[in-house]
Amino acid sequence: MAINILWLQRLWPVLRNSGPLISRLADVYVKRGADHKSAETMAEMAVLLDQILDERLQPLPRHEDLEALRQELAGLRGQLSSAVGGRQRNPYLLLLLLGQVVIFILLMVILVRL
Repeated sequence: MAINILWLQRLWPVLRNSGPLISRLADVYVKRGADHKSAETMAEMAVLLDQILDERLQPLPRHEDLEALRQELAGLRGQLSSAVGGRQRNPYLLLLLLGQVVIFILLMVILVRL
């Protein structure tokens, strides 16, 4: 394989288990009509891309993790609604109703005095 020594030193942790895979990919590329040198280069790039994508995608949450979080959130919402005892009444609604009653009483007093 023709690979630069500096690249090999930097990418050794990524490439150390890829030797047989690169050889097999190069053989497949040669069977499809590529020359051996370009086939090895394409195989090396394919393996590198696969390993880089694998490393980048590992920290992303899996479907099972998201489903477990959804179930946990639904359980927490259920506990919250049972602890609160249903819906709470808005305190501003009571103040608004009280204000309307005061305005109605004041209007009645003004109309009676006239």
